[in-house]
Amino acid sequence: YQDWGNSGKATVMKFDGTNWVTVGTAGFSAGETVFISLAFSSSNEPYVAYHDDANSNKATVMKFDGTNWVTVGTAGFSAGAANFTSLAFSSSNEPYVAYRDGVNLGKVTVMKFDGTNWVTVGTAGFSAGAAYYTSLAFSSSNEPYVAYTDGENSDKTTVMKFDGTNWVTVGTAGFSAGAAYYTSLA
Repeated sequence: YQDWGNSGKATVMKFDGTNWVTVGTAGFSAGETVFISLAFSSSNEPYVAYHDDANSNKATVMKFDGTNWVTVGTAGFSAGAANFTSLAFSSSNEPYVAYRDGVNLGKVTVMKFDGTNWVTVGTAGFSAGAAYYTSLAFSSSNEPYVAYTDGENSDKTTVMKFDGTNWVTVGTAGFSAGAAYYTSLA
């Protein structure tokens, strides 16, 4: 969570069976964080993705290595501001981050860490219009899907998936009956 007891920096806590205890150091990020997303790797390591004020509002991912919170790849790896970050792992244990891309008119971009660098999955800014409240998940066949509030479709929900080459709409764009916020995909 964004910890205002630590200048808005990131803090992770876990329940140890009796109490809530801090994982590593409280306020471990370099600066204030927004849109924090938590996910676990297949080896049970906690990772967080967030909009990183200390790095020009770009996306940063950190993981807890058992002792410290360490940056995955480069801090502030997105081309521009990253809002509504959503983190998920592929079946091959690669972290992916979906976000509203400030460089691409607020459209959705997805990036993955290939073990060395953060690389764009498909085309950056692939949604038809501005996107909000992105939510990333993987199918059982390891395809990444993103749900979001679709500014191009009256803020209704749209879901897109990466077919290995392109991001394609699943069903109809803007399928919810009305505007839909805080989307969550599983």
